[in-house]
Amino acid sequence: MTRRRLLGATAGAAVATGLGSLATATPAAAARTKNLFLSGQTGNLSLITPAGEMLMYYHNEWQYGGPSIIGPQPRGSGWNRYGLIATSGMYGSYDNLYIGLASDGVYAYYWSQGENRWRNDGAPVWTAPRTGSWANTRLFFGGGTNQGNANSGGTYFYTIDTAGTLYRHIYEGLPGEGGQWSRDSGTRIGVGWDFTYVTADTLNVFWGVKPNGDLYWYRYSGPTNGDITGWQGGTVVGTGWLGGTYGYQTVQSAGAGGLYMIDRNGDLRWNKELNYWVGEPTWQYPTGGGRILGPGWM
Repeated sequence: MTRRRLLGATAGAAVATGLGSLATATPAAAARTKNLFLSGQTGNLSLITPAGEMLMYYHNEWQYGGPSIIGPQPRGSGWNRYGLIATSGMYGSYDNLYIGLASDGVYAYYWSQGENRWRNDGAPVWTAPRTGSWANTRLFFGGGTNQGNANSGGTYFYTIDTAGTLYRHIYEGLPGEGGQWSRDSGTRIGVGWDFTYVTADTLNVFWGVKPNGDLYWYRYSGPTNGDITGWQGGTVVGTGWLGGTYGYQTVQSAGAGGLYMIDRNGDLRWNKELNYWVGEPTWQYPTGGGRILGPGWM
């Protein structure tokens, strides 16, 4: 069955399988005034509305920046209880792992597309306290997985604290079904990450946007051992990626060198660093702000 048919078949049932237990997770976070855009990579996209509702989408042509996007599919409410949220889509499947950071802990959820439901009955699964590498988190983003599902390998997430320290976290298994953070999760892998936005793809390539709009490229060669010296890059591969001509409000990885941007008008755009593995500043759309995929994303 194609991904288009899978998502299309679940539209009517999506609301009924929402997060009925989410209200027990944590006190409400500060209210958002815009949609929160989340890229789980490899086509998996989500929006959290200011009212806390989740809408899920799938970008059919995420590798090439084509305009075919399926959705929205409602996936429940109450997500405004989390100050920071990140997601990773399971590569080669239709599932998504979501992690929410609240004042009283780190919570996990797993959407199973094949079953058309949240695992663990949609209840929030407390996975860690907001201490150590989870304390003072300023930026939070997913790094994806190369595995077909969460049971066959770890799913990567990253936090950057207010001091600019970058930490790596790996979640193994399914929340509420024996899943847990790996033994070496919370490993410090970088310092000095004073970027406005940071995003990473499934092959350990990172992009960081400085306050002046410069886009920096890095590649991490030590994802399994947490080696703080395992970095290449620090190369500027673009300018104008914060505000600038198009007023970018966020920059997130699409996977395989692709990046999603949302401009000042709320339009979702896509561009690709063609030689992303080595950090050469060559882009599929070198001018024009990338390809516009659609309006109303923020």
